[in-house]
Amino acid sequence: MARNEYYTYKDSPINGDIMMSVQVFDIITKQVAAEDKDIKLDTSKGFSVTGTKNLVNCTIKDNEVYITVHVRIKYGTNITAKTKELQKKIASGIKEMAAVTVKSVDVVVEAIDF
Repeated sequence: MARNEYYTYKDSPINGDIMMSVQVFDIITKQVAAEDKDIKLDTSKGFSVTGTKNLVNCTIKDNEVYITVHVRIKYGTNITAKTKELQKKIASGIKEMAAVTVKSVDVVVEAIDF
């Protein structure tokens, strides 16, 4: 069953609302994470089955966007610096492409890749 969560732009035109599906934020997040050679999405969490984690979980509550991304980081990489960098890149990527300010970006490091 598909999620029907939408972000609604507050400054909508007079003829109706502009709404963006939560899947748009999922796609942008995955693309931003894929651009970093030291980070991989944790594909062991790639299937959306009830009770399991997703690669990327985007939710919209009270018209605010919350993102959680599960990653694997390359051995030898400064984990704290890399995850902070990823948070900033995801937030700025969504701001650039969708003109939406993200409320929070949570990065969950699931494993280290050797």
